[in-house]
Amino acid sequence: MSAVGWLAVLAAGVVVWVVHPPDGVVRLRPPRRLQLPAWAEPRPGAMVARRRGWIAGIAAVAIGWYAWGLVPVAALAGPVAGAALWVGLGRAETAAIRRRRVETLHALPEALDLMEACVRAGGPLRNAVDTVARALGPPIAPLFGTVANALSVGLTDGEAWLVLGDDPVAGPVARDLARSTAWGTTITDVLSAHAVDVRRQGTAERLAAAKAVGVKSVLPLGVCYLPAFILLGVVPFVASGLSGVFG
Repeated sequence: MSAVGWLAVLAAGVVVWVVHPPDGVVRLRPPRRLQLPAWAEPRPGAMVARRRGWIAGIAAVAIGWYAWGLVPVAALAGPVAGAALWVGLGRAETAAIRRRRVETLHALPEALDLMEACVRAGGPLRNAVDTVARALGPPIAPLFGTVANALSVGLTDGEAWLVLGDDPVAGPVARDLARSTAWGTTITDVLSAHAVDVRRQGTAERLAAAKAVGVKSVLPLGVCYLPAFILLGVVPFVASGLSGVFG
């Protein structure tokens, strides 16, 4: 293999190393997060970056090796295809994850309102989250139940809420609540503000789903009406023309 092929393989290896560096290097340096453009940011609940990195790296090496056998210069397409696959896998969202995210998005404002009412009544935040977890069903019960279980084993309020810090829906409110418990700021304001924000997100999600109905219905309607149009409109016209030509 010539220098171009080795360059393609080396570039794919660099992509894998950047996305998933060795554990020893990670331990020797402070944690950092690569800043990506908005279009390349992974969706909440997408495949983890480590797995996406391995899949994209293997695909880049395979494509570069195969393209080298056809046109050597085309081997450089391997790293480009690997990067595109890494971004695409990050933007993909399974149906189960999307369903859970939408359900949590619609149920979370009520849970935050109930927690705010408990705190305003004089109860501590840890009792409020336990009460709401017991009162509401899925998806709030398992979500807040995780925080209640963390509190029951001796974690502080801030540490327990950080358990939900990476949740695609409850992550922002969990991080703000952890910060509020650590700094002693007003918890009710945090709960009220996030309830409004989540309701706004839920409304936007419903509007987007309603607008997508028309687009998604084009293909089924076309499949239903196109054969009827051909049989009732095109076939008689062609048949009459052929009958006129052949007498």
